[in-house]
Amino acid sequence: MEVKVKKKSMREIKAGLPEVVREELDLFDSQIQDYLSGLTGDIKFQKIRLQLGTYAQRQEGVQMQRIKIPFGGLNSAKLRRLADVSDKYASGFMHLTTRQDVQLYYIKLDTVPNMMRELADAGITTREACGNTVRNVTACHQSGVSPTETFDVTPYAEAFKNFMLRNPICQNMGRKFKVCFEGCQDVDHAGVRIHDLGFRARVRMIDGGIKRGFQVHVGGGLGASPSLGHLWTEFMPVEDMIPFSAAVIRIFDRYGERKVRMKARMKFLVRSLGWDEFKKRVEEEWLNLKVEPSWNNYLSDIREDYSPPDNAGSIPPAPEGTESDAGYIRWKGSCVLPHAKEEYVMVNVRIHLGDLKSDKARAIADIADVYSAGDIRISILQNLILRWVPRQALPSLYTALKDADLAYTGADTFGDITACPGADTCSLGITSAKGLADHLTGGMSNGLGEFKDLAKDLRIKISGCPNACAQHVTASIGFQGASLSKDGRNVPAEQVFIGGGLYGDDTRLATSIIKVPTRNAPKVVKRLLELYRDEKQDGEHFDIVMERLGRDRLKDEINKFTDIPTFEEDPSFYDDWGHEEEKFELQKGMKGECAGATVEEKIPTFADAEKRIQQAEALLAHGEYATSIMESYHSCAASAHVPLYTKLVDPFTPEQTMWEFENLLVRTGEADGRWMDLSSSMKDRLTQEPTAGLAAEMLSTAKDIYAECVRLETVLVKSAKN
Repeated sequence: MEVKVKKKSMREIKAGLPEVVREELDLFDSQIQDYLSGLTGDIKFQKIRLQLGTYAQRQEGVQMQRIKIPFGGLNSAKLRRLADVSDKYASGFMHLTTRQDVQLYYIKLDTVPNMMRELADAGITTREACGNTVRNVTACHQSGVSPTETFDVTPYAEAFKNFMLRNPICQNMGRKFKVCFEGCQDVDHAGVRIHDLGFRARVRMIDGGIKRGFQVHVGGGLGASPSLGHLWTEFMPVEDMIPFSAAVIRIFDRYGERKVRMKARMKFLVRSLGWDEFKKRVEEEWLNLKVEPSWNNYLSDIREDYSPPDNAGSIPPAPEGTESDAGYIRWKGSCVLPHAKEEYVMVNVRIHLGDLKSDKARAIADIADVYSAGDIRISILQNLILRWVPRQALPSLYTALKDADLAYTGADTFGDITACPGADTCSLGITSAKGLADHLTGGMSNGLGEFKDLAKDLRIKISGCPNACAQHVTASIGFQGASLSKDGRNVPAEQVFIGGGLYGDDTRLATSIIKVPTRNAPKVVKRLLELYRDEKQDGEHFDIVMERLGRDRLKDEINKFTDIPTFEEDPSFYDDWGHEEEKFELQKGMKGECAGATVEEKIPTFADAEKRIQQAEALLAHGEYATSIMESYHSCAASAHVPLYTKLVDPFTPEQTMWEFENLLVRTGEADGRWMDLSSSMKDRLTQEPTAGLAAEMLSTAKDIYAECVRLETVLVKSAKN
């Protein structure tokens, strides 16, 4: 008999949310109404919605919602809630990203706050999923259950996320900032060298005991100008992780590019300063950093051991003969992974291109409850991992997956292609990454099938534009959406990348070879596999063979696929894969939002600061000390906002403004050093008993900061003119 669970009303959901979340979403709701009624401009509203993960979609009138899933950690309840909101507010499917996020599409803007409330009710946040801040913290999907891990990095990724979420130090940076954690010794499931900060678990014997720490890489990143992270240290004690990260972020925020958006990632700061100078500045910042004891409270509950989850559910028997079934044998050989506990295994549920319909998501949630104690992780290869499956339950699990049409074989193999949404929904997309991926996947069972065994450990990754959301420069064979022209017509094309891979310290960035029309991309794949088959020696890996052959040879081998027939000879060359009924055109004037807005349209002036000083004086004279103190505080923020705006920094809140003033103006020596600890001192004053003395002190501070900011603004404007 089915048990129906009473669903909460929106009023009940609102009442049950943490105060900070409830107030945040209520404010967002009102900001949406102001925008829709024309009271808020496009740029200001873009800043607001990106902070909460709401991203403009290629199609007008609808939004894409990015949802943070820290370290890819899901449970069955969260997956069901994602399916529910997908059906209720979006298009009935979700996309799993290479950064372990979930994305929903075709959402009406005015419904977004209620969708976020329903997600928050299940413990899911969208806060800082986009924008110029610390994005979703990713981690190895096997952490905690891998037989080769040093230790479980999951709680450290969680601690990092908790420290950075809503933290003023990372709300208004020059660009986004990406972090990952890897726990395995022999495999890199997270990409430690392609992140701004990459932490890999390490242990050392210190004072007769085992000490946990991290190997740390800094300054990696992909996009149109990829870089591998620099090794900072082979061992950093875990308690240094948060203070060190805070120092790095403060330096990035202080010195990172803000005007030229395409050069504003931290990798460009490292290049411009040079590694030695960058490292020197971070070390000085770290040394002088006032580390609050509360920072490492995020690490206080981390245990160094773990036990299997309590899975009390009974596992149904498998049909007779399942273990000898050819389909089961293929599935077990390609989708079952070893586990730290001998009596368990992990199961990789292959999700084609990371696209999961809501009914399939619910089926996986039900299956996870029975077979994996509800434990699910998203991998950066866009699959779902069931992590606590009893070994003896495999035949039964296979049957359950097969009944749900989810028992696909070949997870994380050559045929399991990684692709971003591309031009299907993304404003920046040039070509349809999914369309090409679908065609290549189909080819694995016919034209490319002969290479199945040879190439099973290789990777194909396809991005629809240079932003590299599918991480194509870390693929054995990568494609990046582009365009060509023939007789005045646009032709969808792919830039070909060869020889990349995530190998921890030995991670390789693929080499850009040549641009070919999209219709010839499958031929390129086939030719590269033929080369690999014919040229490999003594078990050489694909990457090594391609490197040995060299870029010139590879270019010569592929060059014949650059030819484009005339439209009359073959009109299909002018169509993108999966979009054969549409004319391929470059979207002129389309702007993506990956860089995020930096400043809104309304330029701040000193008028607001002056007015608040006058109000603070009057309130002080009438004995209204608490209100006077707040007016003085807001005057300080209004004053500081003016020179910050000139530096292309536009904070959301007074707290953030105080932080940025201290970090960008005081600590650079441009403002008087007396304001060195302005952010923390202001915070302390606001918690004190409101007295006449404190109100007078705050008013005096407001006047001093006003004068200092007027001076600073004059200097900054003059400098800009010169």
